[in-house]
Amino acid sequence: MFQHHRLLIFIACAFATGVATADSFNFTILPTSTVNQSVTVSYPLAGTFIGSYDATTNPTGTRTLPGYFGGSGNQPIAYTSIVRTIEKNNSIPAGNFAINVLNDTSFEMSNLAMDLVNGTPGTLKTESVLTYSSFHTVAPTSIYPSVGAVTVPVATGDVSSATAVQTAPATGSLSRSTNSGPFTLLVVVPVEITSSGTLAGQPFVGTPTPGLLSLAGTLDIQETTATFSASSASTDPIGPLDPLPPLVSQPFDLPTVLPAGNTSHLLISGTFSQGTGESIFDTSLNAAGELVPIFADLNGDRVVDPADLGILLLSFGNCPNCIEDLNQDTEVDSGDIGLMLLSMDQ
Repeated sequence: MFQHHRLLIFIACAFATGVATADSFNFTILPTSTVNQSVTVSYPLAGTFIGSYDATTNPTGTRTLPGYFGGSGNQPIAYTSIVRTIEKNNSIPAGNFAINVLNDTSFEMSNLAMDLVNGTPGTLKTESVLTYSSFHTVAPTSIYPSVGAVTVPVATGDVSSATAVQTAPATGSLSRSTNSGPFTLLVVVPVEITSSGTLAGQPFVGTPTPGLLSLAGTLDIQETTATFSASSASTDPIGPLDPLPPLVSQPFDLPTVLPAGNTSHLLISGTFSQGTGESIFDTSLNAAGELVPIFADLNGDRVVDPADLGILLLSFGNCPNCIEDLNQDTEVDSGDIGLMLLSMDQ
């Protein structure tokens, strides 16, 4: 057995040196972090609206008529509109990510996953910015002067879930003025943002929106721990988006103008054009990291080399629950030696 051990040590030492592995840290986002997110999507809409009056089914319904006075019947009124949905979220995010320090000038960031709501629901509303020529209504009686634009609330809701998930590894830069102290970092992380919630009492799941998270800050490494502090402020365009389905005689309530305090009940029809939007994402991320152990580094010097193989060989044989049992089969044997040699050769 002793001769066998000597032979294995000789074979291991034939490798010139062990291979140093870059320091990798798993980070947890701290509650001192913040996220301010705003997403606005707008669709042009054009068509007509008309009072809900119907001689048979709704004889007391609202009637619409062009101009300030006069006229008869129930006549359509032409309009143009911008229908926009506004989502806002200000919260303390939760999540994690990993950093692999490649050398003194570069690192790789991966597996970023953030809960952007984290128990603090965001707000959601849809509104229509209407432009129309003057008209008046009967039941209720009201005058609507010609306006350049009037904002009409359509629906409200909340954002109960929002996530930002990294879609590909990102390589960033590191620099520092001395051989010690924190690094200054810069990295651009591709992410996909998805939200869900309710609008007008109906659940929704938003379409994943791609974006770039440009982080600038510091990375401070203290042996087996690290601290990360960085911020990002970005504004990204959305779209063009495919037009929404047309509106056909959809109920639409419009507050009265002269006099105020009542509501006209209308039916609106129209065709949407392509949508566009904007995503504003500001975040300040603070995170604490723990050094990721290196597989087969038994003495903790961050290098897999003959010294680690020597430790393994001293435990050769039955060895339940020991760190030298690399394949976790309750004994240290040739299988573990093979894994060790493979780790040295990487």
